[in-house]
Amino acid sequence: MLLDLKSLMLLQIVLEGCLVLLLVVLLWRSRRRPGAGGGVALPEGLREGVERFLAESEKISATFQANLKDKKDLSQDLILKLDRRLADYRQLLEATEEAVRGAEERLSGLGGEMGAKAWPQDAPLGQPKSNPAAPEVRAMVLQLAKKGLSVEDIAVKAKLHRGEVELIIDLEHQFSV
Repeated sequence: MLLDLKSLMLLQIVLEGCLVLLLVVLLWRSRRRPGAGGGVALPEGLREGVERFLAESEKISATFQANLKDKKDLSQDLILKLDRRLADYRQLLEATEEAVRGAEERLSGLGGEMGAKAWPQDAPLGQPKSNPAAPEVRAMVLQLAKKGLSVEDIAVKAKLHRGEVELIIDLEHQFSV
């Protein structure tokens, strides 16, 4: 957007420069006397047309400058609002990261049987876990259970929670009977 704004401003400056140059040439030629030096005076209708053209171009130029200023002000306001939101989101992210660290510390501090069995050891909190509803995951869990592995070992290998493994095994026993 800034590139467009800069190029429009440059175009405006060039056009205004051309208009000023044209005005100077026309005025210079119109002030010369026809007898001295062979200059030609502008006809009255042409002179009025040029003056109207110049007046209109000045109005358009002023409107264009006002529009550019408005767009610049709007852009600056939007940038300030975005900067504020970005700062707010950074604060939220820092607070969330702090809460996650605290939760991880509390989980690791649980120790004992609950801490060791609730989460698979090979799947830290940041890693994606398997989908327990996927047929291949369900088949793997049942196959490992038939081999005699413990629920905790199956949970680690299948990247599932202990409760999910127990549920899959319990549902299989219910529906196979």
